[in-house]
Amino acid sequence: MNAGNRFLLGLAMTGVLALAGCATTPPFAPALAQQAQTAPAPQAVARNARAPATPMAWGGTIVKVDNEAHDTLITVLAYPLDDALRPKLRDSTIGRFIVRARGFVEPLIYAPGRELSVIGPVTGFRQGEIGQQPYQYPVVSEQAMHLWPLAPEPSTPRFQFGIGIGIGSRF
Repeated sequence: MNAGNRFLLGLAMTGVLALAGCATTPPFAPALAQQAQTAPAPQAVARNARAPATPMAWGGTIVKVDNEAHDTLITVLAYPLDDALRPKLRDSTIGRFIVRARGFVEPLIYAPGRELSVIGPVTGFRQGEIGQQPYQYPVVSEQAMHLWPLAPEPSTPRFQFGIGIGIGSRF
């Protein structure tokens, strides 16, 4: 192999490794995600008071976390999901639901406002209130759950170019 071919082979391998480094693993096992349905929406299931026969894939933002003796109940404000099953927070909400997660879930990590997606069957309903309004929550028993990472906070540049006087504070 001459030097030119070795260079091209090395360049190709570098490109393959760079692309592999950018690949992300899906948050759910493909077989489980394919079995799950995103419709009907949580508010439609609550209105009909009938549990769908197939596992549901729902997600949204966490409203509250209640740790019970053996399980944790996570109340979620639901949004439609994208192809990766991540909540689309720019869309309108589609109801609320409760995730029944096995064991203890740390409420400081699963904090209100965090994005959560879950796959599992609707195993019942729970009466609750939103303010003083009664609300019937569908309860999803978690088969798989994914807490989405926080978006990185924008950082300010460490240096700036300009002419003039700048007044500011680091606090």
